[in-house]
Amino acid sequence: MDRFPNILILLDLPQAFIPKAEFVMRTLCRILRLHPQFTYGDRIEGVHLYYGPPTHHEYPLKIHFDPKTPAFFESRELYPLDKVDFCLYQKENIPFLFSQPGPILSFGQNAIAFRKDIVASAFYFLTCWHEYILGLHGEPRGRVDFRQSLQYRWDFTQTPVVDVYCQMLLYAIESVLPQFIREVSWNQDRSFALSLSHDIDYWNYWSGTQKTDTLRYNLKTWFRRPLVATYKILGHSLHKNLIHNPRRQIAWMVRKERALGVKSTWFLFGKSNFEDKRQNYISNSKVLRRLKELLEGEEVGLHGSPESAFDEKVLQAELDSLQQAGFKIRGYRSHYLHFDYQKSFSILEKAGIKYDSTLGYWENIGFRAGISFPFYPFNIQENRPFQVLEIPLIVMDTTLHSKKAMNMNPFWAKVTLGRMLNMAQKYQSHLSLLWHNNTFDPIDFPFWGSVYWNALRRAARKGAWITSLNEIAREWINTD
Repeated sequence: MDRFPNILILLDLPQAFIPKAEFVMRTLCRILRLHPQFTYGDRIEGVHLYYGPPTHHEYPLKIHFDPKTPAFFESRELYPLDKVDFCLYQKENIPFLFSQPGPILSFGQNAIAFRKDIVASAFYFLTCWHEYILGLHGEPRGRVDFRQSLQYRWDFTQTPVVDVYCQMLLYAIESVLPQFIREVSWNQDRSFALSLSHDIDYWNYWSGTQKTDTLRYNLKTWFRRPLVATYKILGHSLHKNLIHNPRRQIAWMVRKERALGVKSTWFLFGKSNFEDKRQNYISNSKVLRRLKELLEGEEVGLHGSPESAFDEKVLQAELDSLQQAGFKIRGYRSHYLHFDYQKSFSILEKAGIKYDSTLGYWENIGFRAGISFPFYPFNIQENRPFQVLEIPLIVMDTTLHSKKAMNMNPFWAKVTLGRMLNMAQKYQSHLSLLWHNNTFDPIDFPFWGSVYWNALRRAARKGAWITSLNEIAREWINTD
């Protein structure tokens, strides 16, 4: 902790709101490589940052707090859409909640006051409060509906608003508390981080009747799509019968990543009774033996079935399945991104999972919790952080290319990833990539493999630390 200097924060807040404020402050300070020390009451000497009702006492930093805010969170309601306050900051429109109108900051002599409540605003986003309230009166719905999110409503899905709040705080600290400025770096000297993962939904997608079923489909739709259907018929006939081999494909992925000097996380199913028998590879001893050989030295996580995110017995059975197969499991990601923030993190915590990387939208890339950095999610019922680290899922290949999602071609996907890498470099933050092994198929997903490798090379040129989710978690936890 010696490289994280102590910053004294005074909280003059109702008792029930203090854990919420501390949760946000710890999250922001961890990003800024600071160690918050909290004190409470009306006035204490030596305070660096004050968060509470308006006061005439002078402090280097003050953050606006509306005394009605705690009652809002206790009443379990949605923030009114017409009260979201947008301000331009570094050429981006940034949303604020629970805030005063007008400029973001006001300046005094050796002091800066935030007119916007970046703490309560960050809490709203970090807890995915909007989806929490929408789901309060129903059973867990599986995958969250992106189009009901505040991000979709106001079109800031691809803006990490909590990262930006942190940058605002950094600017204020630089101005009035320069002694607290530390270089924000990853893995000692890297400017930002890129984490890599692969979900193995199928060991061999083309087993069983898949080849004949696909041939029939292409013949049936030939008159409607003659060029594509002809390409697929010829490509599948040659590639799937003469070249394609699932073992060689994964071996090639591992070998190429190692040649680039990067690491990734491989998420495997622990369930062996999927309706689609191609997904039951964990029960095939021959496939399991090959996976263990191929992924020797690689990090493996549990790709939990949709049920496992809502049922602790199912989760434990799938964990046991992989652990009995010889894999050491620390991380989790739910299949289809089926996940209920409050219920699922509670289940993961009880199971001893160290980190999760499910929080992302299927329909759009971006920041479901408003943040790119790892963080500890918040247990609203118990008014405390969960003991599971979340490493947000920001970019998934399926989201980019699916016609039901963003429907991009490889060219625009490269442009988009370039912009996301620039943003991560700008905020010295984190970007995660999920690329399924099937997406490297040259017939069904031509050029999509090159999108992935291009992103890795560009990130390396920018000075990124490119590594597995477990390495990201290890750095964050060990210095927390």
